[in-house]
Amino acid sequence: MGRIALCGVFDIPNYGDHLFPLVLREELSRRGYAGNVVLFSPFQAEESFVENSNVHSLDDLERMHMEEPFSAIVVGGGEIIHWHRFGQKRTFNSTDFEAYPMDKVWLVPCFMKMKYNVPLLWNAPGIPFDFDADKALAHYLFSNIDYLSVRNDFSKQVLIDCGIPDAAIQRVPDTGFSLKNVATDQELHDARNHVFPGLAHYAVFHCNRFIPESEINNVVATLKELHDDGHEIVLLPLAYTHGDEDILHTIHDACPFPCLIPQHPLSLLEIIGILSDCEIYVGTSLHGSVTASVFGRKTVSFDYQQTKKTRDLYHQLGRDAFYVTDGNKLAGTVSDALKTQQPVDFSDIQQQLNHHFDKLFTLITQGNIITPNPSSQAAQFSDLVQKCFDAEYRSIGLVQRIDELNIALKRNEEFVNHFKPRAEYFESELNKQLNRVHELEELQQHPVKIILQNIKHK
Repeated sequence: MGRIALCGVFDIPNYGDHLFPLVLREELSRRGYAGNVVLFSPFQAEESFVENSNVHSLDDLERMHMEEPFSAIVVGGGEIIHWHRFGQKRTFNSTDFEAYPMDKVWLVPCFMKMKYNVPLLWNAPGIPFDFDADKALAHYLFSNIDYLSVRNDFSKQVLIDCGIPDAAIQRVPDTGFSLKNVATDQELHDARNHVFPGLAHYAVFHCNRFIPESEINNVVATLKELHDDGHEIVLLPLAYTHGDEDILHTIHDACPFPCLIPQHPLSLLEIIGILSDCEIYVGTSLHGSVTASVFGRKTVSFDYQQTKKTRDLYHQLGRDAFYVTDGNKLAGTVSDALKTQQPVDFSDIQQQLNHHFDKLFTLITQGNIITPNPSSQAAQFSDLVQKCFDAEYRSIGLVQRIDELNIALKRNEEFVNHFKPRAEYFESELNKQLNRVHELEELQQHPVKIILQNIKHK
């Protein structure tokens, strides 16, 4: 049967990232793939939102490949192609935000391709930042990928700026748009009913901990209008890794009307079930908007973080007018969406995704290497390692020089503080002498006047 490795962010509780294994498995299965899809992330974990699904650590990818080779390594999706390590909650119950090594999600597969020549395929991930700091290194890594697909124009432009030919890059819609294939209407109804029995005519709201405190009143006012219009309000955590549940409980307590909020983390199917039948979804989650829109629901993005990926998504859907960054415009935009927003025609998007999954299926099952490792790879890697060492060496030197300057500055401050009292004393004495000189000059120039003034004061 064979097996493939799927690398992504499956070890932390973020709804959108867990859609990618669900969709990929379904799409490959529909095309006849009977092999295993083995999940890899920076940390070993049980997959969030999914029961009985194990996620292996990327530290074990090479060992597992040596024991039983993977026919291909697939990366993505999600906004994962970057160097930064941002704070994330690792589990539903975590209280601390830990630096998450996102770079390992795509770098480890790159090195696996270089060492073992295993086909490396991108499943339409996103690139949120440019690679201007080191385009040579980025080009070295990106140019060795057998199937290079990304989910938006900005990501494609980053690759082009790094020297990747336009023709080598496939721009593919987010694979979450294939969600309608993963469950039947009855399965979604049952999942939704399991959480909120009899739920009907409702609006879903979502936000994360990054929402400005000043926007809370605008959110409450918007939800009140929806409630007064007859909608039940569901506050739906989607990214526990970003502290959604805490801020949504804050909004729940601020609302002077009843709101529904899950009492425990939901399954993936339960979340999809709730989003698939709402009257409108309002929130900051890209995949909240993707899920609701795929099922014909109305959506409004409240993107107070002003992310490229969400702005691009709403442009792609033709819903630019319903993309909001200012909470003062939220209530009016929601009202307009309920009155005028039309369902999106997904036929072209679905056609693009069908072509994408056909391509992945062919590459996985045939095992063809589209981009062989270049014969100069070892020499290039050697040069890049030296460059990284040189940068590190220079950084250490700069740190040492800064320490030396800080020590010198501290000594100068001590010297100044030591002599400052003496300087103040001499300055005081000098001022006294200057005043005395001034008095003598006055006496010399106006002796009678000064004598009369002294007699008068006495």
